Amino acid sequence: MQKVSNRLLSLFALAMLLIGWTGWGILKSLYPTEIFTWYPYIPAVFFLLGISTILILVKNYKIEAKKLVNVYMVLKLAKLVMAMAYMLAFYFIVRKDIRLFGFVFASYYAVYIGLETYIFYSIEKQIKKEE
Repeated sequence: MQKVSNRLLSLFALAMLLIGWTGWGILKSLYPTEIFTWYPYIPAVFFLLGISTILILVKNYKIEAKKLVNVYMVLKLAKLVMAMAYMLAFYFIVRKDIRLFGFVFASYYAVYIGLETYIFYSIEKQIKKEE
């Protein structure tokens, strides 16, 4: 399982790096005057959430593989709450470019959900392979 977790961590880090730079380039070309300073924190937040997801799922796989879906769903709820808190903090602290920020944040969240689903699928596939 360590080999799978290292592969997932590397793949996730590479994907978030590529998505972050691509998103920055698109945003800079479409809205050159409205680039907000909080942009770099969006990929960083999702990167930290993804790394924590991989590590928690791998750790709980070793402890109790049958309850992995429950752990995954609790993680999803916690991430949704953290994402909403981040958006509210942006709204109350910055109070500008909220539509652009919301669109970019929602885009990252959608991509992140796809990556997270792949991570969970890979871990489940490894569990089935080892059984």
